[in-house]
Amino acid sequence: MGKNTDTRNSKPLLFLGLFAFAWWGIPSTYKIVTKSAFTEFHAPIWEISSRIDDLSNYWGHLSDSKQILISKGKEYRRITTDLEIQKFTVEEKIEEIKRLKEIKSSVNILVNELNLNQTQQYKSIIARVSIRKMSSWRQELTIRKGINQDLDVGSGVIFNGGIVGRIISVGSGSSNIELITNPSFRIVGHFLGDERPVTFQGNGIDLGGQPNGLVFDVPHDIKPTKNRPLKLVSSSLGGNYPKGIPIGTVFKLEGGEDGLFQSGKVILDSRINEIHEVTVLKAK
Repeated sequence: MGKNTDTRNSKPLLFLGLFAFAWWGIPSTYKIVTKSAFTEFHAPIWEISSRIDDLSNYWGHLSDSKQILISKGKEYRRITTDLEIQKFTVEEKIEEIKRLKEIKSSVNILVNELNLNQTQQYKSIIARVSIRKMSSWRQELTIRKGINQDLDVGSGVIFNGGIVGRIISVGSGSSNIELITNPSFRIVGHFLGDERPVTFQGNGIDLGGQPNGLVFDVPHDIKPTKNRPLKLVSSSLGGNYPKGIPIGTVFKLEGGEDGLFQSGKVILDSRINEIHEVTVLKAK
């Protein structure tokens, strides 16, 4: 009984061995032809199987419930929105870097033109504006630097258009700037080409959005006109500003009450209303 069982179990192995021996003896050309024929025979079957899978996937999506389709649509919109936000963030960072480079370049040009080394050394600290207070009573800015960046009360603040104002209070990570348009802001200046000192005072912002100031104590022989206005700049007597930083433009002067000096309106750079970055001049 055991002998017959062993014989039956060994028969498959025997056939397999004979097949392998026979296949080994078959010429290579016949093997290639046979393999090619086998592949050609199964190719339609594999193609049909692939198409069945595609159809199954297609009909599977068609059988999705309305809620699933809505959910997939929301997910698609979420991904698209996220990509748009990321794109906007990158573009915003690029623009911010570009603005900072432009401001740094403008300040460097201004520093070179003014020759800040003539009487006093200044350290330039660029800061970003965080808050604007442009009411009719006061005009102030808040910047994102303070005691931690070694800023001091009274330091002059400029931008590529000229004087912005001065620091009036300093916190650990922020500082408040009194704008040049504030009526409480005063500074000694002079006109280009004339070294005699005059007094500038802030005068707010017009209804049209034009920032302006007033100039007093102007000698009678100074005569600006509409076609030939005069540039008002900071004086070496200005305290926290080096000589020659632009303040504004004067088109007309009128005689003062005492009959000795003139006064008039000073048109300031309109970009003060939309300023994003400033440079603090810290005395070394």
